Parts: sequence; structure tokens; C-alpha cells
Amino acid sequence: LAQGQPLSSVASSLTCFRAPTSLATMGKDSHLVSHVNTWFWPSFTLVGTSSVLYGVYIGKITNSHEWKEIFLDYCHHKRTTHSPNPLDKIARTVLGLLRIAPK
Repeated sequence: LAQGQPLSSVASSLTCFRAPTSLATMGKDSHLVSHVNTWFWPSFTLVGTSSVLYGVYIGKITNSHEWKEIFLDYCHHKRTTHSPNPLDKIARTVLGLLRIAPK
């Protein structure tokens, strides 16, 4: 705020303090555009995210083999505990009994 400059002139120059535009004066404003350009940042985010994920997958960013092994272990755990075949169920029961049996 410059010295001697009234506060009202500073507030009127800022766009966030302007009064809402009425429908009658909306066509007279030459600084308004009929569209908003919003394609860049969503596109940039999508390309950036997929590039990072692909870099992890091929092993250029992190050691992706560890991630693959962790994921395969997780899938195997889910497969064997949630949809077991009868032999897996029997083996888990036997191992559970061995775990609690005295040594």
C-alpha cells in the first residue's frame, strides 16, 4: 500500500474483491473467456504417474524384483488362505497342530 493511496483504490484493483458480475454486464467484460483450459495438469499427472509406475516396473527407479516377489507372496498367501483346495486345508491344520504341540 503506497502512502497516500486510499484503500478503496487498492481493493478495486484486486480481482478477488470485485463484486459479482451481473448477467447484464457479463457480455461487456472483455477479460472473461468462455472456456477454461484444464487439459494440461490432468494430462501431466497421468503421464507422470504412469511413467513412474513403468520405471518401477522395469527396475530403473527401484529394485522392482523385490516388489514383484512381495506381490507374488501376497497373492499366494491370499490364494491359499481364502480359496484353499482340500490338501492345503489339511496341511494348514497339521501345521497348526504341530505349532501348538509340546516339543
